[in-house]
Amino acid sequence: MRILVVRPQPGANATAGRLAALEHEAVVYPLLETRATAWTLPAQTFDAVILSSAAAVRHAGPVADALKGLPAHTVGDATAAAARAAGWAAVTAGPGTMQALLAGLLAGPARHFLHLAGADLTPVAVPAALSLTRVTVYETPLLPLPALPDVDAVLLHSPRTAAQFAAEWDRLAGQRGAVQLFAISAATLAAAGSGWKQAAVAAEPTESVLLAMLRKAL
Repeated sequence: MRILVVRPQPGANATAGRLAALEHEAVVYPLLETRATAWTLPAQTFDAVILSSAAAVRHAGPVADALKGLPAHTVGDATAAAARAAGWAAVTAGPGTMQALLAGLLAGPARHFLHLAGADLTPVAVPAALSLTRVTVYETPLLPLPALPDVDAVLLHSPRTAAQFAAEWDRLAGQRGAVQLFAISAATLAAAGSGWKQAAVAAEPTESVLLAMLRKAL
């Protein structure tokens, strides 16, 4: 099967490699890129740091070195692995979404968190018992789809890339009924709209579950 991958690099190439191992042909057209932005440490004292993506780990740069002795909480396993590789000392992986991570933090002693984030955030409700200071360490400009690819299916890893894919597919006069969508979450699938040949959502918001679903469906 020819499968379109639209997530940003370096994740897109990593996904392409996993698809190749499953004997699928990946067509890589990232519709989002990540770019580091200048930032400074806030003056406050924090109990712990929240890292909501591997891009935040990658783009935080040397400014974040002063924070690496603090406990770090990540949204999921992939970000946790990136944080450990970057030298964060005490990393705890969360359940897969920012909202679920915040809910879980209520059970711990920490109350004051610094969130190293991207410029575009998925809206969440911060529990009243937690203090959350956000600092933007990277931006995420959207990219066009350069051509209409001949693919059977599309992997969607985030609401922003899903919405951009749908808009670009329509702009290039692609037929929605010709491709299948496989999304990492319900919110991601919703962002792509309706009318596709088939649409499915991973049972858990991880790429391993997404690819397992893809393997079973195809």
